Amino acid sequence: MNYSMFDEIDYFTNFKGNQKIPNFQNEFNNNLNTLEYIENNNLDLYTPYEGYIRGNLFKNMYDQYKNFQPGKIKINSEQEEMLLNIGQMAFAAHELNLLLDNYPNNQEALDLFNKYQRMTDEVIKNYERRYGPLNVSSMDMKTIPFKWENDKWPWEM
Repeated sequence: MNYSMFDEIDYFTNFKGNQKIPNFQNEFNNNLNTLEYIENNNLDLYTPYEGYIRGNLFKNMYDQYKNFQPGKIKINSEQEEMLLNIGQMAFAAHELNLLLDNYPNNQEALDLFNKYQRMTDEVIKNYERRYGPLNVSSMDMKTIPFKWENDKWPWEM
């Protein structure tokens, strides 16, 4: 028996009638324009907080899902605020790191990456000074007793 999944399924059903066929060439050209834009050191970025709540630091690459509106993060304590600052700075640095993997000569992205990385290191250091180690690579982790086991973890606060 010679069976083909195409015998039972009409993959073009969605394009029949009055529905518009997607223009993938336009989408491809838009992506190329975005890539050229980034390659030429023209970064159009959200703030680290706005990028963090959207999940994308780059305004020209953000594609909103349906009617989704990013929510504001509610902060109830100084510790939560510090963790939010760590998260948003680390997120911004990571996004720029990914960009630099593809565009290593983008000086603007490199400068921002270094800035956000320094800020991340600083807010982690301030957090750990006040609330204990956050990462296993913390300087506080080099002591006996092993501090990781003795302190509450961030989600236990």
